[in-house]
Amino acid sequence: MKPIKPQPTVVREPFVDAGEAAFTMNLPMYYLTNARQRAKLRIPHYRIGRMLRFKLSELSAWQQMKSSAEGGSV
Repeated sequence: MKPIKPQPTVVREPFVDAGEAAFTMNLPMYYLTNARQRAKLRIPHYRIGRMLRFKLSELSAWQQMKSSAEGGSV
């Protein structure tokens, strides 16, 4: 009989919409909804069909990177 190897657990982070992301991260809504602002600020996002979605962990990392690069808050 072969020993059973435990499978690694995969933690999947849910996607959130622009409203929830803006509220949670304390960002202006137009940063997330305006395509030019997203491109200019290099905000991580996903397009799923016509929907625009975000992962809060990626936004948090982006916010920390921006604040450390600029020496202030976004």
